[in-house]
Amino acid sequence: MIGDQNKIIVSPKQPYFVMATSRYYKAVVMDYGISHFYSFNNDVIGSSVIAVPDGCIDMLFCCDDKQPYANICGTVLQPRVVNNLRSYFFGIRFMPGLSFKFNNVVMSDFVENEIPFLEVIKDKELFDKITTSRDFNYQIQEFMKMYIPLYQKSQADDKNLELKSFLLKKINATAGQIKVSELAENAGYSVRYINKVFSQEFGLPPKIFCKLIRFQHLLSNLNNFDKNIFDANLAQLSIELGYYDQSHMIRDFYELSNTTPGKYIHSLKKIEYNKRLIVI
Repeated sequence: MIGDQNKIIVSPKQPYFVMATSRYYKAVVMDYGISHFYSFNNDVIGSSVIAVPDGCIDMLFCCDDKQPYANICGTVLQPRVVNNLRSYFFGIRFMPGLSFKFNNVVMSDFVENEIPFLEVIKDKELFDKITTSRDFNYQIQEFMKMYIPLYQKSQADDKNLELKSFLLKKINATAGQIKVSELAENAGYSVRYINKVFSQEFGLPPKIFCKLIRFQHLLSNLNNFDKNIFDANLAQLSIELGYYDQSHMIRDFYELSNTTPGKYIHSLKKIEYNKRLIVI
């Protein structure tokens, strides 16, 4: 079953998924705990599907004719290649902090891990419908038929829903620039209790989750930067996102992406990133 964070507006990005394909289709939801659906063919020679930290859960279906598979993928903490298979993929990216509750797994099991879909959600019919199709809208519809009842039940069953929603709203409202002590004070609980609940519900300590959210906000800002004015705005951006200075921001970005902000922006321009991303 699935817990919600009450419609927090965030936009988690996996830019190297887009770079690995000539066309990346994205259907934005931003509701029911889902950020968006996506599909792509891994068809760019020499490009790997690389995941960067985002604090999210993805369900990724490989719709290969001979070797179909599906995994539930937790956030990585450092960049990692997730697949190089040349095939069609369909995915669901959930909002940062969305928590799953099943009898056989806990949220920490997903962190830096990929668990087969059929081991967690034992729905072979849905698996077959999605992996044998190339129709993006049909795949979305079939997934939602399964998902919505689980989502609705989770709302009624989640005893920590209000606290989780409050914590996630505070973290996102500050772009991850909030201390655990501030979260605890604002929520009216001890730091120890907030750390315990957060780790149990989301699989990550709040300090690390905040770092990933700040990185995602930085990615969003860089994706909207004009290359020609980048240098003039980098220092200001580091201040706005709560880094100690520009060097601190660059170090953090390199740790979580294996590149520098300047090189990242150059790669976006070089491959004409926005032309590959098709929002429908």
